[in-house]
Amino acid sequence: MIPFPTNQLPGLRRLRGWAGAWMLLLALSAGAAPFQLAEVQTSGTEANLSLQTTLTLASDDVGKSIHVFVVAEVPDGGTGKWYARSPKAWLAVSGGAIPAFQTHTAVGTSSRIDLSQNEDARGLAGTRVYVGYGVAAGADAAFAEMLRSSRYRLAYSFPAAPSAADWSLQPASEQSLKAHFREVLGVAGRNYLSTPWAMDFVAIATTAAAAPAAAAAAAVAVSGTTLQEAGVDEADRIKTDGQQVFSLAGVDAKTPGATVLVRQSLRSAATSPALTEVDRLAIGFSKDVEATGLYQDAAGHQIAVVGEGAGRWAVYDAWFAPQAWTQGVTELALVDTSNATRMQTKRKLRINAALVGSRKLGNTLYLVLRSTAQLPGLDPWWPLDKTAANQSLLDALQVSAVLPTLSVDGGAAQPLVDAAACFTQPGNASKSPDVISLVAIDLASASHRHAARCFTGGTEAFYMSEQSLYLATTRTPYATGSRFPVYAVQSSTDLHKFALNGLEMTYRGSGNVPGHLGFDQNRKSFRMGEHQGVLRVITQSTTSWGGWGVVPASTTGAVESPGRLSILQESKGTLAVVGELPNTKRPAPLGKAGEQLYASRFLGTRGYLVTYRLTDPLYVLDLSNPADPFIAGALEVSGYSDYLFPVSENLLLGVGKEAVEESNGGDGRFAWYQGVKLSLIDLTDPANPREAAKSVIGRRGTDATVLRDHHGIALVQNGSSTRVSLPVSLHETAPQSATGAANTYFQFTRTELQKFDIDTAQRTLKARAPLPSVLATERDISRDRSLLWGEQVHYYQNGVWSSGLW
Repeated sequence: MIPFPTNQLPGLRRLRGWAGAWMLLLALSAGAAPFQLAEVQTSGTEANLSLQTTLTLASDDVGKSIHVFVVAEVPDGGTGKWYARSPKAWLAVSGGAIPAFQTHTAVGTSSRIDLSQNEDARGLAGTRVYVGYGVAAGADAAFAEMLRSSRYRLAYSFPAAPSAADWSLQPASEQSLKAHFREVLGVAGRNYLSTPWAMDFVAIATTAAAAPAAAAAAAVAVSGTTLQEAGVDEADRIKTDGQQVFSLAGVDAKTPGATVLVRQSLRSAATSPALTEVDRLAIGFSKDVEATGLYQDAAGHQIAVVGEGAGRWAVYDAWFAPQAWTQGVTELALVDTSNATRMQTKRKLRINAALVGSRKLGNTLYLVLRSTAQLPGLDPWWPLDKTAANQSLLDALQVSAVLPTLSVDGGAAQPLVDAAACFTQPGNASKSPDVISLVAIDLASASHRHAARCFTGGTEAFYMSEQSLYLATTRTPYATGSRFPVYAVQSSTDLHKFALNGLEMTYRGSGNVPGHLGFDQNRKSFRMGEHQGVLRVITQSTTSWGGWGVVPASTTGAVESPGRLSILQESKGTLAVVGELPNTKRPAPLGKAGEQLYASRFLGTRGYLVTYRLTDPLYVLDLSNPADPFIAGALEVSGYSDYLFPVSENLLLGVGKEAVEESNGGDGRFAWYQGVKLSLIDLTDPANPREAAKSVIGRRGTDATVLRDHHGIALVQNGSSTRVSLPVSLHETAPQSATGAANTYFQFTRTELQKFDIDTAQRTLKARAPLPSVLATERDISRDRSLLWGEQVHYYQNGVWSSGLW
């Protein structure tokens, strides 16, 4: 069907619209004949829209020859152009005969009408679609009879086109923020606590892989923190400069919550590869705070220790719990490491907002924080007996009382951000008392220096490159299903860009893309990536997570693209879409029907996308021309990848799970997942990517840290070889009831550090003898890490180290 405008479907470009008196009659009346038209069912995105309705005939017309007509009026300069649908295509009305969509003898009372099947409907804002039928021998006579009998209805109206103002941010003031908080904390905002907007989680990430500069400069090859973008450091539980190793000690059962920073030295000439402890320092965090990550400033001889409010470790457990965000706290300790044997704390900060992510660029540490505006004494449910008291509190509201505060070295609380440095989004679909604060801290300053911005409203993902910071906001409110969101059929995502320059964070504009960023919060950040000022975003339109990758069947039979690529660029204060996939020129979908999005990665002028249901289709996207992206190649292999890591310019390492086909459903994906799979992808010929090698660790039930946290893998180049290590919880012990079937879940065997050699020249993947864990029992391995240094391997097991040779 769609679209009608002449700049869309090739078959419509030659046609010109015409409106006659009978069309004016059609538009002016909704009809009153005794027949029924069911409410139109919609599915897909605006770019892949399906519309379906059911026509129920008048009982007297059963057995007669009927002609069904589908006609649309497309706005055009205030008048409108008219199109009628034939059995094969939409045709512009030019004064001649009006084609019938269906012609048949009615054998029953109901007839299904597919107004659109997975078609591009962008640009059709305000278009009205009519459906009716006539009873006569020919189409012309039947159309006339339909009009005389008023046997037609307005079936569907496309929503009015949004404007850039709907998703743009507006500078705030004391007065505008006061009005905002009075609204969202008032009676109108009381339903907020029962919506997922109250509980959105903000993810943070970047887009390419590299070791930090300090590690790369070491004389001996050493693996640093596995990053997503070169030059953008990320907090992790271990840090090294190639000479010293800093790590967080395990939690002491006698002093729960206490944070201890340990410094150890690497020894190249030692007969034993074990690390040598130099000193340790107790970080005086508050009792309600536990350290979660470190940053190393080797040039400044300091470590930044990041701490979060205790009790928020299970992300999904707190996903839809507003209480997890209303009492958040973040602390930061700067530790002086200039003395070779004695570390000491030189400054501590405490912010009454929950940490949702951080990054470091040079000497600037960026924090992304979330808080919820609260007024002591205000009852958020607004019962009748508290209405007067609540209103008095709102009337006396001061903005400084609801914005987050900062305390330095235990001093008095001071405002973290000024009202004049904040933004609101008046067109946000769901207003809330949430406050997202962006904080830049100067680590090189002898005394505390910071700058801050804030944004009010729902924000669910954060992405940062070396130049820019992006916030993503789902425009349409969504419900919840188990621990995953349930999105609206017609969802879209707003994107807000801030340019970074040290403490300066300058708002550059906003844009909007169809679809949402998915269901797994840990992967949402990987859906975005910036290259040379151009933002690339992968979204999807599936409304709900149907289990392990199942996409609910379309009610219209339409085949949608599981993934959608949008490319945005700054233009006159907005982020304008300059390219996308699929499109009318390149209609091939990104993924097959019924597949979910898994791994995605943007690296330079390429993008990589993994969808999965039974096999793992890896798509290679050529993004060298932002205005004309295309699928360069695709590869189908068994299983799926959760994360993709670049090994070299033309080698990619995928880490996920192997899978075995199961026709009866399996894990809901028509397959049973098996052990952890490493897949080495050769991209020398992007048009024909191939799986050069693979290795499967363990049996069904085996898990790896990296499947949930990309810091759970270490990579280091050693000549023409790349060494890889990853902590694994190995399941290879068969249960007593084992039958050999693919769905057999194996029991825990041991925890170990798996090691692999990748020969980048020969494209091979070779497993080496693993390093056993010193902790024998089954446990949570989410905090396990590893460090590769020369010929040594060091295995961090939630604060406990063990070492060996490669």
